[in-house]
Amino acid sequence: MTLHGDYHTHTVYSHGSGSVEDNAAAAKNKGLYAVGISDHGFSHPFFGIKKDRLSALREDCSRAEEKTGVRVLMGIESNFIRKDGLCDLTDDLYDKFDIFLAGAHVFVGYRDFSSFWNVGVISPLAANFGGELSGSAKSFMTGVYLNAIRKQPIDVITHLNYRVFSDVKEVAHCCREYGTYVEINTKKSHMTDEEWKDVIDTGVNFVIGSDAHSPDRVADADPAYSLISRLGIPVERVHNVNRLPDFRFAAYKGVKL
Repeated sequence: MTLHGDYHTHTVYSHGSGSVEDNAAAAKNKGLYAVGISDHGFSHPFFGIKKDRLSALREDCSRAEEKTGVRVLMGIESNFIRKDGLCDLTDDLYDKFDIFLAGAHVFVGYRDFSSFWNVGVISPLAANFGGELSGSAKSFMTGVYLNAIRKQPIDVITHLNYRVFSDVKEVAHCCREYGTYVEINTKKSHMTDEEWKDVIDTGVNFVIGSDAHSPDRVADADPAYSLISRLGIPVERVHNVNRLPDFRFAAYKGVKL
């Protein structure tokens, strides 16, 4: 198996320790064709990228691509901020980005109380103390995922069910229907083998993402390879292994990456 691109990496623009060029250089050293700079979304109060830094990020991506020869895609790991699935990458900013990743994060600026309560309070309490999440809270989060995927051209759902809980099979079905990838995240171990099997059974496609917060972890794919082998995930359904993904966001905008 050969990883062609790692589309989930972080830099000093949000919560990472390296520069854009550092990540691109690491990607080159690992033999990647492409790297995504997918820093945290705007609504994260501590680590979110600032809108006034987007031009600088674009310049850094272009410079790193020219210097390393690796395709450097300017992305974002956007946050869900409302129960109707709204992400903090809104359509007025779509032209600023190449790829659109989205994931559930606990500490973000929610736009409604129900999201704050269910995603920001109830889910992390259950995760921290090993309790069972109530059916209503799980149903709420499932609805957030489904609304987000249906209403926005999201390329990748990152670390599905990490510190939040949903019906993963229902979410994966929706991803398959709309052409959104489910990430095999190599930084966070967050689903049981049974949950993974439910996801696999839907026929959804995947991408491996390192979720690298330091350049040395760019293209870290070994945990994903182990999961793929152990659970029998067809390699042809992992679209950044031995090939390049067909990204929904680019198709929505009518551009080629």
